[in-house]
Amino acid sequence: MKHAILAIALAAAVAAASGARAADPIQLKLGFPAPPMSFVNTRGVTPWIKDVEAAAEGAIEIKLFPGGTLGNFRNIYDRTIAGVSDISFGTPGSEGQTFAKTGVSSLPFESEHSTEASLALWKLFEKNVIADEFDKVRPLALFTFSSSGMHSTKLIKSADDMKGLKLAAGGKTAADALLVLGASPVTMTPAETYQSISRGLVDGANMSWPGVQVFKLFEVAKFHLSVPFGLAAGYIIMNKESYARLPAKAKQAIDRYSYEAFTRRMGTGADAEDEAILARLKKMPGQTFNALSAEEKARWRRILAPVTDAWMRTTPDGPRVLATFRAEIAAALKAKSM
Repeated sequence: MKHAILAIALAAAVAAASGARAADPIQLKLGFPAPPMSFVNTRGVTPWIKDVEAAAEGAIEIKLFPGGTLGNFRNIYDRTIAGVSDISFGTPGSEGQTFAKTGVSSLPFESEHSTEASLALWKLFEKNVIADEFDKVRPLALFTFSSSGMHSTKLIKSADDMKGLKLAAGGKTAADALLVLGASPVTMTPAETYQSISRGLVDGANMSWPGVQVFKLFEVAKFHLSVPFGLAAGYIIMNKESYARLPAKAKQAIDRYSYEAFTRRMGTGADAEDEAILARLKKMPGQTFNALSAEEKARWRRILAPVTDAWMRTTPDGPRVLATFRAEIAAALKAKSM
């Protein structure tokens, strides 16, 4: 009798343990090469994680790995494909020509606000204009950082002041623009910029306001010029197999809060962060802020026009990509005004 009772008790314990294991959430690793205080995290990724986990009702647990733990800006895309990171934030500009068409948002003077540019990028993906560049992963959001400017150790007021400067660029399009203006571009990731400026390797950088704050460029580059150089793109992507193995409830939760909804969240977050950071920086002593005059702005547009022309010639399906991007920007602006 005692043996029977012990057997029943043991079977019950095993069943309970198995039930507990079955109820454990599936853990997903989210690679985040930037510092955790980045707006991409505070205004985008972390709120998204909370919404997805709540909707999944315990089916998944998404853990953030910030600061390059799972990969840096140069290798996070490959780490995602390999499954080292299940979900990742990254910048297409750090991948060379892998995302040549997605780089349309980086063209100068095409857009000045992240919300519209981000939605336009997502529409380009939905309409299969740039979808082939993401065929190895599952995009959860495509967005742009806020409008970038020049942050330098020397005062820049006109195109003439750019000549001879060594300036950091985050991608080929930005580098091409700097070259046309007479500067010497040095391609590097955002995380490499601070040390490069502080050591005198470059005289400044083309970067968005959130980047200036996160990487503390204001400590080493105190002259800031507002100019619509283009909006560098960002992505949140997921390993295809990591998504495929999820239970239906988890997939539904991710689908509910991703894609256009996540893209819009990132775009509006970028614009809001842009305004907040600029306001804070303007209160700091020793910082100088300039904007181009109407005449000088028109001059920059003329000087930089060949960059756009060259991009269309050298990018696969370039004219169609740019035409569609412009149309989607116009549609987003129209919808915003209604």
